[in-house]
Amino acid sequence: MSLKISYKISLLASALLILCTVCAVSAAAVQTTGPAYEWEKHIATYGNGSDAVNVTIASVWQMQDGTFIAGGKTDYGRAVFGMDTAGNIRWVKNVSGGDADGSVRFLQDCPDGGVYLFTDGENLIKLSNASADAKELWQYHLPLGVISSIEVLPHGDILMGGDHLNSFLIKLDTDGNELWNRSLGNPAGGGQFRIRSVQTGNDDKYIVTGYVDPIYYENPYRAFAMEINETGGDVWNQQYKTDNVSILFTAIAPIDNGRYAAGAVESQLVPSLDNDGDAEFVPYVVILDKDGKAVSKKAIDEVDLIYNIQKAADGGLYIFGSKDTPSGVTEHIVVKTDSEGYTDWSKNMGDFTVKSIQGTPDNGLLILGTDGKTGESVIIKTEPAAPVKPRQSTAKQSPGFGLITVFAALAAVGGVLAVSGRRKE
Repeated sequence: MSLKISYKISLLASALLILCTVCAVSAAAVQTTGPAYEWEKHIATYGNGSDAVNVTIASVWQMQDGTFIAGGKTDYGRAVFGMDTAGNIRWVKNVSGGDADGSVRFLQDCPDGGVYLFTDGENLIKLSNASADAKELWQYHLPLGVISSIEVLPHGDILMGGDHLNSFLIKLDTDGNELWNRSLGNPAGGGQFRIRSVQTGNDDKYIVTGYVDPIYYENPYRAFAMEINETGGDVWNQQYKTDNVSILFTAIAPIDNGRYAAGAVESQLVPSLDNDGDAEFVPYVVILDKDGKAVSKKAIDEVDLIYNIQKAADGGLYIFGSKDTPSGVTEHIVVKTDSEGYTDWSKNMGDFTVKSIQGTPDNGLLILGTDGKTGESVIIKTEPAAPVKPRQSTAKQSPGFGLITVFAALAAVGGVLAVSGRRKE
């Protein structure tokens, strides 16, 4: 695939915010291989007659009892929606926070029965419960910077990663108090960190990943990953690079035996003013061992770019990405692999605009998107997928620049996001 690097940077920046991965496409979802749809719900309004309000869904979450909550907006502003097990709206609650005409961009339940909401304007709100009568218990506002990833931790604390002049990590308790706030500083080798993902890691630790922007377009971008403890201190941190090849980690998930699977994009050349910014991109799943060393990688042929990767209920991986057709249409594709990156199945979503995707406890998928023809929000719940046993891991050669052994792990302090080539002005 060849396309303008400036376009790709813009695409990645817009697509990789928290759990929301957005690209411009249109029309209804088209099923291909993979699990069938258990149900598909198109949502445009709520209520009847003169009481009906317009509804836009920006986030969705499955509750422990099988029902759902969703975040978004109505004609009256930011809102939370309660849904039954088939995705039908049963109640609506409008909430404060954010900018005018904003939305609830992320939501998730808390172990104590509350619900966390993240709205535009970098505001985090906690509701007392998931109901129309819920009270807003507290609100946390980030005055500077942009949050790029949020993780609700097993005991209800919150870990957030974002970027300003430097990248930063913030941990809050269940009452909205800061437990610690850490700047990642300057990376070894120069450049600027950019965080793409913060996740619960292995053995009560957290995993943070992204890329290092070298600032100067002549130099390649470098991927980074770091494992931190509960107080924000480094367990290990690594940078990953090859000569004259840019590497970007877009997402990461724990798998087994202390290992991680990182979604990676590599570019085979560093664009320059001479080639007008054209670059080739190759998507991979990179396996990191318990010390952060890259031990294998597997090309994901079904997509051109990887936006999100997460662990499936059977120990495999769900990978969400996109592929550009010869006619210039961007198609969103869901790929299910085993824990080593070998493909079990893939589902081409066609012209459907996917906003988020997540695995469900029954090994199904919950997919949120938009119908480009009607503008309606669409939520899809798939049937459970049959578990698949892992296959033998084999490092695969990267076209044009050698094997995984050419990776050089460098000591670093923290990390942030990037992609190869000339910076987008």
